[in-house]
Amino acid sequence: MVSTELLKRIALYGGALALGSAFLMRNRIQNSLAAGEYYKKSMEALSQDPTAMAALGAPPLKTRHLDLGDTEVNNVQPHLGYARLDIPVVGGREKGTLRTNCTRDAATGVWTVEKLELFLENTGQTVTIVPPSSERR
Repeated sequence: MVSTELLKRIALYGGALALGSAFLMRNRIQNSLAAGEYYKKSMEALSQDPTAMAALGAPPLKTRHLDLGDTEVNNVQPHLGYARLDIPVVGGREKGTLRTNCTRDAATGVWTVEKLELFLENTGQTVTIVPPSSERR
């Protein structure tokens, strides 16, 4: 017969292994999304927009982890050529959310940022980065 102490130990180690595996998988998914061309192009466009950078008080500019549980907002479908992400960003003075909508050209495989907006948390201000102000209607 198996002792209660042994069962407790098995449950403890099993739980720790499960939590560690879940944490590792979450980090791998986060890193995979951040390595995507859609993510990199969105962050590059943000860093090149002086209005958005000034509103954040950046540099420094840091990103936070995506909310992987919200698949309505953070939805990447590379096989369909579509990516939509809300990327949490933090500057020296303000923090906010960078919302990006990207598409991938089926012939070339190149991702294009179709729409990119920065929503600032404290001021409630929205800065549209893509399309540039000259293309806005």
